[in-house]
Amino acid sequence: MSWLARLPVVPLRLISYHLASSISPCAQIRFASTATSSDKRKAYSHTLKLPKTSFPLKHKDVVAAEKKYRLKTCDELYKEQARSKDKPVFVLHDGPPYANGHLHMGHALNKVLKDIINRYQVITGSRVHYIPGWDCHGLPIEQKALAAVGKKHTSLTPGEVRTEAKKVALDAIDIQRTEMRALGVMADWEGAKGTYRTLDHDFEIRQLRLFQTMVEEGYVTHRLRPTYYSPSSRTALAEAELSYKDGHKSRSVYVAFPVQESDMSEGLLHIYQAMCGDVAKPLSLAIWTTTPWSLPGNAGVAVHADMEYVIVSTKRDGLLVIAKDRLGPLQEVLGDMQVLGNLKGTRYTHRFHPASSSEPRPSIFSAGHVTSQAGTGLVHSAPAHGQEDYIAFLTAGILPERLRCPIDDDGRFTEELVTWGRDANLSTLVGKEVLTEGTDEMVEELRAEGTLLAEETIEHRYPYDWKSKKPIIVRATPQWFADVEAVKQDAVSALESVTFHPPQSFVMSRSEWCISRQRSWGVPIPVLFDHDGQPIMDSETLTHIINVLEKKGVDHWWNGPVEDFIPLSHQDQRLSRGYDTLDVWFDSGSSWTMLQEANLRASSHPLADVYLEGSDQHRGWFQSSLLTKLISSGDDRRAPYENVITHGFVMDEDGEKMSKSAGNGLSPMENSPAYGADILRLWAASVDYTNDSSIGPSSISHASEAIRKLRSTTRFLLANTADSQLQSPRDAPLRLSLLRWIVLNATSAFASSTLSALYFDIIKDTLYCDSADSVTRQTVIAVLHHTLARLTQIIAPITPHLAEELYEHSAAGGTESSVFLETWQPDRLTEDARSAKSIKTSSQADLYIQAQRSGSRESELLNEHVTTLAGLFGVSRVELGPPPSPKTESSWRNTADLTLDSDTLSLTLSPSSHHQCPRCWLHNAKEEDHLCDRCESVVSGIDS
Repeated sequence: MSWLARLPVVPLRLISYHLASSISPCAQIRFASTATSSDKRKAYSHTLKLPKTSFPLKHKDVVAAEKKYRLKTCDELYKEQARSKDKPVFVLHDGPPYANGHLHMGHALNKVLKDIINRYQVITGSRVHYIPGWDCHGLPIEQKALAAVGKKHTSLTPGEVRTEAKKVALDAIDIQRTEMRALGVMADWEGAKGTYRTLDHDFEIRQLRLFQTMVEEGYVTHRLRPTYYSPSSRTALAEAELSYKDGHKSRSVYVAFPVQESDMSEGLLHIYQAMCGDVAKPLSLAIWTTTPWSLPGNAGVAVHADMEYVIVSTKRDGLLVIAKDRLGPLQEVLGDMQVLGNLKGTRYTHRFHPASSSEPRPSIFSAGHVTSQAGTGLVHSAPAHGQEDYIAFLTAGILPERLRCPIDDDGRFTEELVTWGRDANLSTLVGKEVLTEGTDEMVEELRAEGTLLAEETIEHRYPYDWKSKKPIIVRATPQWFADVEAVKQDAVSALESVTFHPPQSFVMSRSEWCISRQRSWGVPIPVLFDHDGQPIMDSETLTHIINVLEKKGVDHWWNGPVEDFIPLSHQDQRLSRGYDTLDVWFDSGSSWTMLQEANLRASSHPLADVYLEGSDQHRGWFQSSLLTKLISSGDDRRAPYENVITHGFVMDEDGEKMSKSAGNGLSPMENSPAYGADILRLWAASVDYTNDSSIGPSSISHASEAIRKLRSTTRFLLANTADSQLQSPRDAPLRLSLLRWIVLNATSAFASSTLSALYFDIIKDTLYCDSADSVTRQTVIAVLHHTLARLTQIIAPITPHLAEELYEHSAAGGTESSVFLETWQPDRLTEDARSAKSIKTSSQADLYIQAQRSGSRESELLNEHVTTLAGLFGVSRVELGPPPSPKTESSWRNTADLTLDSDTLSLTLSPSSHHQCPRCWLHNAKEEDHLCDRCESVVSGIDS
């Protein structure tokens, strides 16, 4: 059973392959009910020991049959196994699904994979800690609640919004809990602490204290900063809440920013005067932008220090400054040119920074993000409307004290731009949506002023709000930020101890995390502001506020008087409270604090063995969990998880993404009534979950057929062992080589035609015709007992209802209340090695196999198949014979070997004595950073 332990969880595909590939129905098997007295050939049938069992080949009502075992194998089983305090604890921490509507197939795949892992851990002797949860706050739930009452959130008080949103979340939780139980997910579903919800009072208070810790450690700041902003949802968004759409159409414009002679740098002035002489000519910087609406926020023009710039003489627009590398693409507007010197220090004016303005003129500055691949080589820069622009201004040391952002919460222009432009005509822009009519009006203003050089429509990739499906903008608003940059290196170090399956490169590109949202349905950011609008973030104030909320409930932040939250030290001040809420990724990302509070095991171990979610959570829950843990845990710089497993998305059988609007959506609850939960679970275990997987009528039909064949095979096993005493194969005189062979292969023989088509056919004569006390017949029955028991335990994590039914019908009825409590300890060398921190993956190990008797059949088989054994066992190398002595093997690591002995074989697993090959990734290279012999040979052949 070593193949069962290549991961710290069940190798789902391998087990399901064994289940589904080729279990043949027990053809031509006679059961006692088939004999008739009128058949002369069956005159002695009463003397035969024909198989008998009450186990049905199929159920008329699968759902009803499964419900018979549902409580026993789910709720009761979880509580029973949780009481085994002497067993090692296995923690699979549940990433909470969103409490918004019914489960979809992605949810079903996720929950079933988790449950298979948990059940495998229980049946192999661990105590599982698994608390299903729900993510309850956030914009989608709030929007659904508002849609239900037919109102906008601006027409309701925050308290009213929260009341309606809570109803939606609680209703969805009730629906999803019922649906998860129907999938056979093992948990304490009705227990007071059996599940968690991010709207639970204790969860919210724990989250607020986590926020306080982060503030006190200096990782949280409040300031005006450009953020992703959704006008359609009226809130800031995190990067994980964006979806990018190809083919978005934007009006791009080339605009002239006039440069007055008095604002020119010395180098530019010298060239300008040489070209113009005594006749002054207008000179402008030619910029290009795909967001004309952001022009009022312009505070500088970025150039690249290593690019050359030229002055271009044009008939219509005078003199323009562009990058030399852009002359070709802009040939229509170019004439004679002269190489321009250093532009550093040059200032300019524009429509919203006129010469008459008393404010400092914007200037040219150098920035590394400028390229010669598009535009003019001079980049319009508005630090309020771009992350890159903001960083560039900050790096150059010229970030304005006040960021220009004349855009309101609805994404419309405000009166500010009229004041800046000192032109009443600009009032036509006020109130217009910047992404639509506001852009159109802006282009017309530029045209009327005469600074519009050219325009064109382009199609490009653009960020959209993932829920409203509408385009977003970047807009500077007062927000709360967590400092990611300060813990990036700690994060990288922490992830070195995490095993990813499949292997992943966990990249954190952002330097800050905007943790605030402008909604009512969420956990409040508990901060007061003074009369100057500055936040009060001292420990005394935060402690006082959170203590009040702990006593009176989080709703009190909106419903109670502000005086309740003012500590004694600030009683003489006139303070106000902020109404921002914490990002929902902060909500779910703080869920690890439950594990910390539960104190499940020694502090030297990670809080959770496994986090398992969809691949999109690498920039979502996996990352927010890591960041909140590192920022708030003092000297403990470990990730909250030891293993991270990701699965792909569920597609239809044509490979298209499932959605109700497309008409190809398939609900797990629509499937389960027809086929039962075990069918869906078998499908989930059969797919390559690490990639996108498909489901539809044919895949469900295949899973159904596999279950049918499995029932047929196990029915034969049950029928032939029903009236016999339970006996171990070790106690039976295994004289026949065939019988010994089938025991050795019991864990995999059920996955081939060998068991039903070959072995059953061979032993029928012995079973039916030998005397009851025949040694051969006793031996056969012992083998069948063993095979049935192991087969039942192997399939139990995947098809728990079927396994429980088999266990109930078995000869002895079992000694435990559930098949899962009949602890089974497969030989798991690689898992033991990982637990001992000897290796991280099985490919880092060498396996030494030695037959106990030379010249035996086992020895011959090993020699015959030695070249395929490494791939079979998932290790880098398999050597036949005893492991080398550390004293004689200089490269051997000083790590204890893991050895498994039987009466026929001895297996020893040890960290590889070779280096990892950079091509195949196996540890077969003789030198570090060199290819192994096999890859060297292949590469040499390709190169030649």
